Amino acid sequence: MARHTSTALTIPHSKLSLYRAPLRVATVLPTYHKMAAPLALVIAAFVVYFSSWTDQGIAEKLPEEPVLYVEDVVFLIRSQQSSVHLKRAEKTKESIESQCRQLSQNSCDVLLIHSKYKQIGSWIILSILPRIAEDFPSKKWLFFCEEETKVNVAGLIHVLMKYDFSEPLFLGKALVDQVPSIIHHYKFHEDVSRFKFPDLEAGWVISQSLLQQTATRWKEEPADVNFSIDIKHEVALFIWNDGNGQNLHNVQEFCADGSDLPQFYVEGKCVTQHPKHISECGDPVSQKKVIFAVKTCHKFHNSRVKVVLDTWGHFAENVLYYSDVQDSSIPTVDIKIPNVERGHCSKTLEILKRFLEDEKQAEHDWLVVVDDDTILSVSRLLRLLSCYDAMEEVVLGERYGYGHGRMIGYDYVTGGGGMVFSRSAVSSFIDKGIKCSRHEDPDDMIIGMFAKSYQIPITHCPLFHQSQPQQYALGFLKHQTPISFHKHTNLDPYEVYQTWFYRDDEAARKHESLSREGLRDEL
Repeated sequence: MARHTSTALTIPHSKLSLYRAPLRVATVLPTYHKMAAPLALVIAAFVVYFSSWTDQGIAEKLPEEPVLYVEDVVFLIRSQQSSVHLKRAEKTKESIESQCRQLSQNSCDVLLIHSKYKQIGSWIILSILPRIAEDFPSKKWLFFCEEETKVNVAGLIHVLMKYDFSEPLFLGKALVDQVPSIIHHYKFHEDVSRFKFPDLEAGWVISQSLLQQTATRWKEEPADVNFSIDIKHEVALFIWNDGNGQNLHNVQEFCADGSDLPQFYVEGKCVTQHPKHISECGDPVSQKKVIFAVKTCHKFHNSRVKVVLDTWGHFAENVLYYSDVQDSSIPTVDIKIPNVERGHCSKTLEILKRFLEDEKQAEHDWLVVVDDDTILSVSRLLRLLSCYDAMEEVVLGERYGYGHGRMIGYDYVTGGGGMVFSRSAVSSFIDKGIKCSRHEDPDDMIIGMFAKSYQIPITHCPLFHQSQPQQYALGFLKHQTPISFHKHTNLDPYEVYQTWFYRDDEAARKHESLSREGLRDEL
């Protein structure tokens, strides 16, 4: 019985003329073999590629007999401990492995980063590059992706064959900032368009040569940064090395716009993709199961709090406004904690305690703690929570890191984008005695430190945002369905809500209303 036994893909230049009619290739394959049809299409795709290949940009001219094995590539998936996210990463891993088996007799290396490299902060990538370099010194390419990135392995091999792995190359879907961004410390403020960084969801690649260079440099002079905020920018910045390193080369075949990924490679078409929609695991969580806690103070009652009431607060059934005074017009709850300019640790911990002790909150499974200038979508959050179990310890939001460059750090969910806690997680924090040293201690970081001490996982969701929409690359936001943004400074918060969230919240409200009417009719 005919079998595909080749482990490499190679066509000598001298024989390219023999492969100008890819459709006829399929006719010579044994039609009785169950793999004949898909194998024929794979071969045809490779033939199309070689017949249309041209020398462009930094792409190197192919050697006389270009060879790249699937075994020459290491696939590294940026996974997480959370059971929800682990299942997604394992599904991506299984897909890549399955494709490798179809292309080669030998298996390929597909790793879940959080499992392979168990150190705290492995998600920032830079800190584990020395270990990766030690583990895979003979590999040609390292492909990094996110837990839901879809990969056409044959197509990826096609794309990588254009480049010389012996050169220090950095490949990916290029993003640029819209404006000088606070999350990037206003780097390149004179011209933000001149610095490119990779879209992680589309996947990105470094050559073995660049791996060795970057790993060596990290061991000798690790990045002097305390905070890990946006690793796609931070990785690119370290590789760039003040202009002495490598720039990101944009690869048009790396995509993340939510479109379907072609089953077979076509020259110039996407070889990676990432879903745009929010991953859902059933019906949205009921509003009765969720309570929103808004941290505020008297001076913002007529400004920030009014915005909440007029926008997303209008669509939330259960909202408590915790302030330093009682105001019946909102109404607010006097939390009996003096207001401070920053940190708000004591206020947040009091909110956690009340969530457990207040009988009126006993029916709620989820606590969402936000600032009074957080702008969010209630309906999208409820859809997202359909995948999580409130009986598990869940601390969910946009993950930041502190001290990972020195290998002594911890993760935390940054407060401005919203911190989501399951009842189980809140119980663990309170039962284990979480506390603040001062009222103004940073609440999100204190929670992160405590979570590390008691092994309560911090779960990252890139749909929460600590900053304003314009602070993020437009190409990044285009393939997202955001859940939150933060800050009213120099923008119209009503416009932000209307642009990004209103339609979904209003549609969900109408759907709920129709469902209730239908139920009444049935009764």
